[in-house]
Amino acid sequence: MFTSRFIIFALLSLLAGANACVQCPSSVKVNNSATELSKTLPDVSVTSCIYYVYTPNSNNEDSSVTCQYDTSNGKLSGGYKSCPATAPVKNQCWT
Repeated sequence: MFTSRFIIFALLSLLAGANACVQCPSSVKVNNSATELSKTLPDVSVTSCIYYVYTPNSNNEDSSVTCQYDTSNGKLSGGYKSCPATAPVKNQCWT
């Protein structure tokens, strides 16, 4: 009986972790101004948060800044220098 309870608990824990998702910061500072979140690209291991940067007088060539977070714990794994070190992780993702 103990073994079956342990297996059920392990499966439920695994499923709960599989539904976790990073909540991207709403803005990131780029060149001393806040840039709003444009797109979130969730994945199993890394979530990418993309911020489009409008640059005046650049011949309409806008660029983007990306912050990448570990999906399981919300820690920054790569990206722009002003990305926050962590992002909140929600237990459920509803898209």
